[in-house]
Amino acid sequence: MRPIQRLIHAGFATAAIASASVPALAWTVWPDVDFEWYANVGRAVAPAAEEIPAPRAGYIWAPGHWERRDAREAWVAGHWVKDDYARQVAVYGAPGRFASGASALSDREIVAAGGR
Repeated sequence: MRPIQRLIHAGFATAAIASASVPALAWTVWPDVDFEWYANVGRAVAPAAEEIPAPRAGYIWAPGHWERRDAREAWVAGHWVKDDYARQVAVYGAPGRFASGASALSDREIVAAGGR
């Protein structure tokens, strides 16, 4: 057998042995990688457990959460939000309070309405 054929056969044999060993290596327990740790690298640590306060009349509790600010995430602590649902329904839920008109205005209509 010529040397080039021996090299090719050796390459195929090496590839066959390597491909046969990959499934066996995939089932090993080492290394045990903590993917959650990698996903949270660089993120500030949030409080472990947030205590939910007792209900307060006229307010809604907004629990702590992560918010995107610019190119990073920031933890926003839980806080009280004024419950103005009845007022919002009175303002926006009344018939005739929604925009009524063409979905796209022409230039003439915009100028007539005082735009530009």
